Amino acid sequence: MVPIGYESMLKSELEPYKVDYLFLLMGDNPLPNYIAAISLLKSKGTAFLVHTARTKLQAQRLEKVLVQTKPFHSAYLIDLGDRQADAYGIGGKIREYAEGLSGLVGLNYTGGTKAMSVHTYRAIEKIYPEAVFSYLDSNSLEMYFDSDIQDSDRIKVSPQLSLSKMFQLHGLSWRVPPSNTPVIPKLAIKFAQLHQDPILAESWRKWCNQELRRKARTRDQKQWKEESELRKISPLNLQSLPETVQELLQDVGAKNCQLSLVTACEYGFSDYTSICEWFDGIWLEHFVLAQVQTVAKDLNIQESKMSFRIDEKSSQWRQWEKFEFDVAFVRNSQLFALSCTTTSDRRFCKQKLFEANTRARQLGGIEARVGLVCCNDNPDSLRSELEVETRDRKIAVFGRQDLGDLGQKIQRWVQQND
Repeated sequence: MVPIGYESMLKSELEPYKVDYLFLLMGDNPLPNYIAAISLLKSKGTAFLVHTARTKLQAQRLEKVLVQTKPFHSAYLIDLGDRQADAYGIGGKIREYAEGLSGLVGLNYTGGTKAMSVHTYRAIEKIYPEAVFSYLDSNSLEMYFDSDIQDSDRIKVSPQLSLSKMFQLHGLSWRVPPSNTPVIPKLAIKFAQLHQDPILAESWRKWCNQELRRKARTRDQKQWKEESELRKISPLNLQSLPETVQELLQDVGAKNCQLSLVTACEYGFSDYTSICEWFDGIWLEHFVLAQVQTVAKDLNIQESKMSFRIDEKSSQWRQWEKFEFDVAFVRNSQLFALSCTTTSDRRFCKQKLFEANTRARQLGGIEARVGLVCCNDNPDSLRSELEVETRDRKIAVFGRQDLGDLGQKIQRWVQQND
């Protein structure tokens, strides 16, 4: 839990290191640069974004975000082109922008290449010997401040960062805005309890395949029918389901061994497709989001949402086309992403987590944390295997028997990353 007065304490600790002009070396991920800018720039301060041809797009996106962020004054791009290792070229460019500045100057050299760091550092130090030089350790989320006479000062930085801002830094937009409101969370809890029993879980999966999908999907079974068609389908037959499962569905209007989509829609669903998706497995996302929100206050989680689907038109080089997060939340500036699947199949579970791990690292950097919520019966073994294959020992795998107290287990996982 975050100590009372933590944010004001953090501000006072950083105050002696804040500058009027901050030079930032751009890397592939603009997030560390954004954190450095909002942590170290004074009100009305100016950022200089030093980039190469390779990181020009990242610099442009960060410039746009910073200009829109109060209370900063402006941001300028310093283009090194392909001279990322040229001492003379880098020094000349830096001097061009650095000389004659009136106010305190700083350099954060977290991003960029090693050569860029060395040559930029030398150029600024020569002009401003009292400049503030800093580096953000992505593993500890501590800002290091250089000193020639003592060990570097280290201050934990935990700026507030929204999910939309994180996506904006990467130039991404959502196909449909993610939701922060789980649908029928009480029923989702009952479904989670149901799935702790492998036999009941299998009976539900069989019903979804043979009854729900047969009536509600197109003939080729690739997608759900149009809304106008879903409204007209006959009530779904529940006779093949165990009585305990049928009783659960009374929460959405089921009676006489039948479930009407029209009736179910009155219980909080936005449309008939959403009902079908929810029953077919998306209920787990709603359950997981609800569980995250039960511990959000204790963990100082600023924002949590579900169902992230990226607009393909916003993805340059089409590298983000298949991007999907099921549930994600931000704690200060650290991204936590959870992939959800109701299957117990080991191979599919691994694939889901690999995809989430790749996207989380692209968005949140190496400090991003990834977890999988599934119905596998041996999550510890699966986690051990994934830790080796992803080289990440801070991933989490929550299996079938974890569903009963998932909120508390998510809380312990997050706290282990402090």
